[in-house]
Amino acid sequence: MRYALAIVVIFASRQAVPSSKALAEVRKTALLEVNKLRTEMAKRNARAEISDCDNVAAKILLPSKAMPEKSASAPYPGDKAYEEVLTLWAEAGPALAKIYKDGQAELKDAELEEAKTFEGWFATWPDLAQGIRHLNARRKFCKLAPVTQDWSASIGGYYHGIYLKKNKDQPGTQGLGAHNEDRKLPGFTPEGEKAAGGILAWGRTAEGIFDMWLNSRFHRHPVLSPECARVAFGGGQDGGYSCREAPGGSNKALAELVTWPGDGDTDIPTTFGGELPNPFPPGVTSAGTVLVLDFRTRQPKKLDVKLLDAGGKSLELLGLDTKNPYCYCAKSALQGKSKYTVEALSSEGAKITYSFTTR
Repeated sequence: MRYALAIVVIFASRQAVPSSKALAEVRKTALLEVNKLRTEMAKRNARAEISDCDNVAAKILLPSKAMPEKSASAPYPGDKAYEEVLTLWAEAGPALAKIYKDGQAELKDAELEEAKTFEGWFATWPDLAQGIRHLNARRKFCKLAPVTQDWSASIGGYYHGIYLKKNKDQPGTQGLGAHNEDRKLPGFTPEGEKAAGGILAWGRTAEGIFDMWLNSRFHRHPVLSPECARVAFGGGQDGGYSCREAPGGSNKALAELVTWPGDGDTDIPTTFGGELPNPFPPGVTSAGTVLVLDFRTRQPKKLDVKLLDAGGKSLELLGLDTKNPYCYCAKSALQGKSKYTVEALSSEGAKITYSFTTR
C-alpha cells in the first residue's frame, strides 16, 4: 500500500525541527490522520487532493517552513465525487483539531502556540467546505464551471487573520494596507503574505463571504472568473477570509454570457454596502444588488440595461462599469423574497432576459 505508507515514511525519514516528546507525539498522530485522508483521496484518484495532503503533512513536520506551492493538475471530478471529497476534508478538520487540542496540556511556550495555531486552522475546514459548496452552486447559475479548493494553501488566509489581529493598531494594516504583510511585524508568514494579495472580507460565514464577493464591483476575481478552476480559500469568522486563484487547471464559461446574479438563482442579497476602493459615485454610500453582465465572445457595442420588479416597474440603476464586463447596481435596496428581471438590449437589437429572487 504505497499511498498508505507514504506520510509515515516521510515522518520517519525526514529530519524535523527538534521538539519535546509530547509535541512529537502530537505531530505523529496528526500525520497518521492526514495519511488516512490521503488514502481516501488515492482511492478516488483525486490527484490534487493527494498533493494537498502531502503539503499539509510537510507543514505539520516543519511548521516554520513555508507551505510549498505545489498542486497536481486534475479535472473536476463531477459534482457527486467532489461532494465526497469536500465531506472528507470537512470531517478531517475537526479530527485534526482535536489531536492538537488534546495535546496542549503537556505543551508550553512556542510549542503550545504551535498547537493552538494548528488547532485553529484545522477547525476552519468544515466552514471552508460549506463555502466552496455554496460558491459552486452560485457559479452554476452564473453559467460558470465549478472550482476546487486548495486545502493546504488555506493556511494562508488563517495566518493572515492572525497577522491582522496582532497588528490591528498598526497604520500599515488599515484600509487597503490589509492586502500586505510587513516582514518586520509579528505574525508575518510567507503564506499569509500570499493570502493578503487575494480578495479579503470579514464578518460573516464562508457562504456569506462568497456572496459579498460575488455581489461587488472590485472583488469578483477569482470567484466570478470563468478561467479559474481552483481557489485558495482560507480564514474564518474570527479573523476574516482570503481567496485567490490557485495553480491547477483552467476553466471556461459554460455560455456566451456570464451574469451575476445567475438566471434562476435565489436567496440573492438585496443590498450592496460598498467596498474599498469606493465603487460609488459622489454622494452615494450604499445601493441595491449588483448586476454583472460579462460577454465572453461577441460583445455588444452598446447595452441598455433595465431591472424590473415583480410588477414590471423599471428601477433606477447606477452604472458602475458601462463597458464589458458591464456592472450596474440598483440605486435603492431591493425588496426581500421578490423576483426581479433583468432586460438588456444591445445596439445590434439582441434582447437578453433573465431573472433572480432575493432573500
